Amino acid sequence: MDDKTQILNEKLERLFREAADIAVELQWPEGQLGKPIHFSQIEAAAHHIGTQLSRRIQERSARELAATSPAAAPCPKCGTSCGLKVVSRTINSTDGPIEISEPKGYCTRCRRTFFPSA
Repeated sequence: MDDKTQILNEKLERLFREAADIAVELQWPEGQLGKPIHFSQIEAAAHHIGTQLSRRIQERSARELAATSPAAAPCPKCGTSCGLKVVSRTINSTDGPIEISEPKGYCTRCRRTFFPSA
């Protein structure tokens, strides 16, 4: 593991600990800590935080990928080079709805919209 990867992993671990502390504070408002709670409630709250993080990672990754897309791509039907623009749309991931950014092209010759793959 190189130095940058190690530094990023350490930072991520620190942020996980901080997020866990904040989540516990939100789950037990002032004066509520120590009151009876079923473990399934703790698990459900933790899972909710996990799915929120997953959706944010997916959205960020899609934005990064869209940012590196070329300015043009060939139409999948006729091969004409068509300009691309980045658009946003909502999709349903396994963790819930996410807003993704992706390149979208339109071929004036075929009158067809397309989403080029990587």
